[in-house]
Amino acid sequence: MSAKESSTGTSFSVGGVEILRLSGVDRAMLRLTEPVIERLEPHLRPYAQVSVCPDRVWLLLRLDSESDLQLLFALTSVAIKVHLER
Repeated sequence: MSAKESSTGTSFSVGGVEILRLSGVDRAMLRLTEPVIERLEPHLRPYAQVSVCPDRVWLLLRLDSESDLQLLFALTSVAIKVHLER
């Protein structure tokens, strides 16, 4: 995993694929794949802080509490696994 700082925030990549963008203290974007999002979407619907981006590859997460961070960590683990297996 590698990290990169820019004027808009910090991003993290795995295998040359950007999987996580942190912008500010309360927002993150996480890249999965469309099939993974389709599989997880029914489980993510109850979380108002999670939305699927129109491209169906990125998730937008609002980070307002410790439980939001725990969800981000769990989903980041999924993203790492998905992109290492590709």
